[in-house]
Amino acid sequence: MTFSLNRMLAIAGKEWKDSVKNPQILLMAGMPIVFSILMKGQNALSEGNTIDSFTVPIMIAIAVVGAFVQALMISEEKEKNTLRALMLSPASPVEVLLGKSAMTTVYTIAVMIVCMFITGVPAINIGYLALFILLLLVVFMALGTSIGLISRTASETSIVGLPILLFFVFGPIFAPGLKVSFVMDVISFIPSYHFMQGLSAIFLDEGIKQVWLSLGNLLVWVILSTLLVFFIYGGKRFDK
Repeated sequence: MTFSLNRMLAIAGKEWKDSVKNPQILLMAGMPIVFSILMKGQNALSEGNTIDSFTVPIMIAIAVVGAFVQALMISEEKEKNTLRALMLSPASPVEVLLGKSAMTTVYTIAVMIVCMFITGVPAINIGYLALFILLLLVVFMALGTSIGLISRTASETSIVGLPILLFFVFGPIFAPGLKVSFVMDVISFIPSYHFMQGLSAIFLDEGIKQVWLSLGNLLVWVILSTLLVFFIYGGKRFDK
């Protein structure tokens, strides 16, 4: 089965029509923007937190808009029994997954741009910044797709999926304050932790070792999360 751009664009077009009718997307998009305003205010009161005030809203945008909205839209389509028809259509898994991710990606990028405009972009290598954001976005989009595929209803996605995604975001922020070694051992593996560590190392010019360690962690997560999506998709395609 060859890749068809027309089929993928048709799926993306359907996602656009569904998304503009969904008020929850606007609500989710507002969350990281509000955090951007709060983080900017906090940064104005406390010197030296520029990179945190920048990275936290970006992570929230990727987790909430990129991953959770993706999971929500997929689970809603499952409830309407239209996802199975799409899975059994001539469209390949790559076409379906890329098509269903296209609009969520656009929304996420738009929200991140607004967040950057509010907080300002710190003096950091733009190439590394773009690479870190891209890798984290792919990871969270894959996790969101997986959550949507395994959730039976949209409500289940909200109850189970959102806390998991928020843990990935806020875990690296609050875990160090707990000073519990086991918790930090767990946190040190998750991609958002290495996103923050890597960008902080670039911003503070702490050397290339931490940067490449963080990039390596994100690349591993990209591979594993992508394989997970295709594994779940293959199982759900013929699941009764």
